[in-house]
Amino acid sequence: MGALSGSLTYELYFPEEEPPDNWTNLFVEKLNLNAFEPLDPEEDEDESIGWVHMERPLQTQFELKDVHHDSFLNLGFRRDRYSIPSALIDAHVEEAERDYKEEHDKDTLQKHEREEIEQMVEQKLREETLPKMRLVDMSWHLPSGRVRFWSHANKLNELFRQLFEETFEIQLLPASPYVNGLQLGLAPERIERLQRVEPTDFTELD
Repeated sequence: MGALSGSLTYELYFPEEEPPDNWTNLFVEKLNLNAFEPLDPEEDEDESIGWVHMERPLQTQFELKDVHHDSFLNLGFRRDRYSIPSALIDAHVEEAERDYKEEHDKDTLQKHEREEIEQMVEQKLREETLPKMRLVDMSWHLPSGRVRFWSHANKLNELFRQLFEETFEIQLLPASPYVNGLQLGLAPERIERLQRVEPTDFTELD
């Protein structure tokens, strides 16, 4: 959320390289390869991330016209994950173990039996639970190289950078005085001074 409505705050990044000359077809191909895939409750994965349309989070097939608008590449970053409370899992596992012992006339269970029961319980709970969906807007202004991501959450930014770099094969640099100086083409001596700048927490000042 954020690019078209909601919060005006975002994290700013700069790609280390410019898009290749044939970026239009290449990027569309890579987006389709890294499009979001729904979680399968029968699989072990508890989390899935991928690209979706900015305004249509259920659409995961891309054409250039869907994502390229007025020199901007606009996408939605989607993250789904199962979030089943551990206490609920433990309660169901204990109940399943009791039923298994009674059914097989056992006082104790072997390690592989406990693991199989836990796996069965977790799969059953995933089948009964919808994963939590999180959507974050991403907008890349291709001429200036500015990439905006509408979330300040550290984990989401980490996952976003990972997905961006895997998709486009271009490294992202978080905005900073040093990186901004490079982008503005400042003189080397001024950029060197910016490299030594340290952040200040103004909340602790009197």
